[in-house]
This record gives sequence, structure tokens and C-alpha cells, in this order.
Amino acid sequence: MSLQGGDDVGDDISFPEANVVAVRQLAGALATTYGPVSMDKLVVTEVSTAEKPDPKQVAIDDYIVSNDGGTILEKMPLEHPIAPLVEGLIGPERPGRTDVEGQDIPDGVVGTTLLTAALLDEAVTLIERGLHPTDVVSGYDEALSIALETLTDATRQLPDDADRDREPETAIARTAMTGNDVGGNRDAWARLAVEAVDQVGMPNQYSLAVRRIKHGSLDDSRLVYGTILDRNEIARDHMPTAIDDASVLVLGGYERDTASDGRSGGLRDPQLGVDATLDVESPADIEAFDELYGSRRDEIVASIVEADIDVVATRLGISNEFLELLSERGIAGIRGVNRLKLRQLARATGATIVNDSGDIRAEHAGTAGRVEQRRIQRRQHRRKHRNIVVFEDCPDPDSVTVHLSGSVGEIGEEASRQLRKAAAAVAIARGEADRRAGFVPGGGAIDAAIAREVRDAAPSFDSRSQLAVEAFADAAETIVHALAKNAGADPLGVTADVRAGAETWGDAAGFVLPAGAVGDALEAGVLDPTDRRRTSYQKAVQVASLVLRIDDALDAEFSEDPVDPEESIYPDRKKKQMEMAEET
Repeated sequence: MSLQGGDDVGDDISFPEANVVAVRQLAGALATTYGPVSMDKLVVTEVSTAEKPDPKQVAIDDYIVSNDGGTILEKMPLEHPIAPLVEGLIGPERPGRTDVEGQDIPDGVVGTTLLTAALLDEAVTLIERGLHPTDVVSGYDEALSIALETLTDATRQLPDDADRDREPETAIARTAMTGNDVGGNRDAWARLAVEAVDQVGMPNQYSLAVRRIKHGSLDDSRLVYGTILDRNEIARDHMPTAIDDASVLVLGGYERDTASDGRSGGLRDPQLGVDATLDVESPADIEAFDELYGSRRDEIVASIVEADIDVVATRLGISNEFLELLSERGIAGIRGVNRLKLRQLARATGATIVNDSGDIRAEHAGTAGRVEQRRIQRRQHRRKHRNIVVFEDCPDPDSVTVHLSGSVGEIGEEASRQLRKAAAAVAIARGEADRRAGFVPGGGAIDAAIAREVRDAAPSFDSRSQLAVEAFADAAETIVHALAKNAGADPLGVTADVRAGAETWGDAAGFVLPAGAVGDALEAGVLDPTDRRRTSYQKAVQVASLVLRIDDALDAEFSEDPVDPEESIYPDRKKKQMEMAEET
């Protein structure tokens, strides 16, 4: 999908209408993914089958199927100049566009986009009636202050009793996965998310891992207090494959060895640089050289034995000579663990990542209640079964892993996203990572309450701001409208019923699904983290204000030629530019 101006913009492009149309198109594309009764989107990122096929490769189209707003917005091709502002709804931009699983856990994207589009639509109507965009922006800022106060007043706090049940947190996690009940496991996965947050707090790429295993069924999914290496196995058949109360050594790598100009790390002999030479006068010199390496291997393995290590996991390789020595001493070796999983392993076991294999001490080791290699499935087109290595029952781990069984392809990826979103929602409601603690009723209840409070306060402002404040209230009710529309209910009737329900249920009056009726959202367990809703309103107003302040599009022309001093706005800078140009 390309964000471009539609026919209603007209032949003569006018602002801010041209940019409003682009945001409106995006909101229309995402609208059906909102709420419990939502639809999925198929986003095709590459159509390889439409191109001339390569005889050596099978043409496969690249696509995703999801109703997660952040994922859809990130994958959609956005060509409109306003796209950077829209993409800002996703979250922080990643340096170099890198994508590490679990690095960012955006949520609330669809609701924020719908609210942004509604604010802009209301603004266009006001501008057509003669209101200036700056007056609209000013009124929206006033209304936002009231909205944030309403959120604060409506916030409920989670009980502090550590021995209580986790039903409020489970309800928050369940609500975060609304519309994504993969395999009917939403309740079970919500409990897994709460259990994970109990242990590690705010989830990130290091503290919460999700391993998707094709073997088994979704009902077999569980939380592992440790980590799973699903692309590694114990390096030799004669090494132990099940160890209780294991002491774990984690070896990093990719540090330069200045003496040999090779890579250190792992358990390998130092690699000589390309320009290295050996002065050999007799066969005895070669033997001495081999003995030197052999002596080094013996010393390293001796330090591992002295530290009482049971399992060695390395970022780089383990040479055959080292494997033989480890196997003789009953030590399991795992090699080629990627950097993310190696760090997860270190945090799970409490180990310190050691980069210098010549400096191994007992205090570097971590602990796992059990380390076991398990056979899970036959490799595709191979006779050999696939193995994984499970580090579980780690004492007070800083990293845990959701073992997601029976998941593959798009279903597995979607399930992984939803689990992370659920855990993040619980952590936010608890106030982890300096977020505002607490939760508010969902189901459009808090949005209706905000609309009510903003509308009641509107008469206290001057006439111009009053119009914008009232428009803000109308935009807030778009959330209720979208929930009802996607559920097949009458949006106008539901919105009116939610307004009337405030007399019975106060700020908890919302559209509760799957019942499809207006009721008490708190009692129904439809709960949203307060901080997430605050962020949604703040971002929506911020983006809407930026769009409204844009009054023209300039086609800038760039030249590599230095600017003449008389044309310069900043003479000192341009003078330096000319001096640098002359030097080069």
C-alpha cells in the first residue's frame, strides 16, 4: 500500500488536507484489525513468483499475515512524504534498521493511528469552517491535558500483596492479546506472560526469549526458568546429554588476538595471521610448536576442570582436540551459539561471559538445575533427528524462555508477538522500567470517559479553542465506534449506550466483547495499562499537530557546489565549507 493523496484532494494539492488523506487511508487499512473481533492482514513484501525465475532457485513470495498494528505498519511500503511521521507511531527507530527479536515490543499502534486520523478529520472540518490550524492545535493541547487528568483519576493500582492471585495481571495480559487467540490458548498464554514478568520484570530481547518448536501441540507450551538452544546440540556423542545441578561456563568471542591477528574466543588454538612466518630449521621445531599448543590446551582444560564445570557453551568453535579433552573428563561442549542466545544463557544461569579462555575461574560459572539434550523432530530431507539443549530450573534467573510448542510459520511468529505484548502490558501496569503504574478499564470505557470530561470542560475555553476541544471529544469516541463496527454492532447505537452507561458504571462503562453488550469493563476483565493509553493519546496529538502545521511541500534541489559567501545565511559556516572545498 502506498500512502498517496486520493481523488478527494483534487487536482490542486492543498495542505493540510493532502497529508490528512494519507493518514486517513492508513487508518482505513488498519481499522479492521482493532479489537477482539478483528481481521488479519496479508502484507506481501516481495512477489518473487512474478519475476523471471532463477533456474537454480525456487521462487517464493515473501509475506506476513498479522493483525498486529506495529508489524503491519512496519512492513507496509509507505511512499508518501508524511510516512516518517506515521512510522513514528511504531516506536524507536533502530540503528541501521537492524531487527533483533524482542528488541521492540510496540502495542497500541492501531488505536493510536485511528485516534490520529479522527483528530485530523475533525480538524479539516474546523478549518473548512474558518478556524486556523494553529487554533486547532492549541485546542487539542488543552483537551489533551484534560484527557491525561482523566486517565490519572480513572487509574486503578494492582494490589501489593505478593501472595495474592494474579487475576488482574492475567486480565491485562489477556486484553493485550485481544483478537489473537491463536489455537484458543489465550488464557494459558496470559498466565505464562504473568509468570514471566514475575521473574524478570519488563521483558526485552535478553530477559524474555520465545522458542518456537514445531514438535508437539500448542497446549504443550510452557515457561522454562532458563533458556533453550534450539539451533545447537552437544558436540560429541560420548559427552553427557543430561546433567543435574550443572555448572555452566559461557565463552564469548570475536575479540582480536593482537599476537596472532586471529580471533580469540571459544576453545581453539590461536589462528596465525596471514603474514605470519615460522622459522623452522628441523622437524624438532615443528614438534615443539605442536607441544606448545598442546600445553596450552591442557592448561585451559585443567582450569575448566578445576572450576568444576559441567557444560561449556561457546560463541565460536571448539576444536576436535579440545572436544576430545572435554569428552575424556565428562564435560559437555556446545559450540556456535549466537550472541543473543549466548547472552540469554548467561543471564539465565548467572554466568559471566568469558572472552579470554586463558582466564577461566570458578566464579565465572553459572548454574542450571538441569541441562538436557532432547530430540524433538526429524530434520527436513534428512535422516538425523533435530536436537535442542534445554537449560532449566535455573535458580532465580534473569532470563526466562517460553517454549512455544506446535508452532510454525506465520502462526508461530504471530504467537510470539502476542506473548511479548502480553508480558510487556503486565510489566507496564506494574510500573516496571519507570513506567506509570496502574490500569484503566478497556472496551472504549476510558475513551468515553475522556470524551465526557473534555466535552464538559469545553465551555470554559474561548470560542475558537472551544470548537477544537469539542472536536477532540468526538475523536476520542472513535475508539468505541471502531470496536462496535468490527463486532458487527451499530456504532452509533453502541456509542450512545456507552454514554448512557456512565450513570450506572461510571468510567467503567464500555463495550464488552465477546458478549457484545455495554457493561462494566472492570468486572468483565477488560483492562489496559494506564501508561500505554497515555502514550497513545500523546502520540496521536503530537502527530496530528505536526501534520496540521505543514502548509506546503517544497521540492528542494541539492547541489554539491559550495554556496557563495554573498548567498550564505550563515557566512562563517559557508566560509569554512569553501576552505574545505579548496583544500580537497
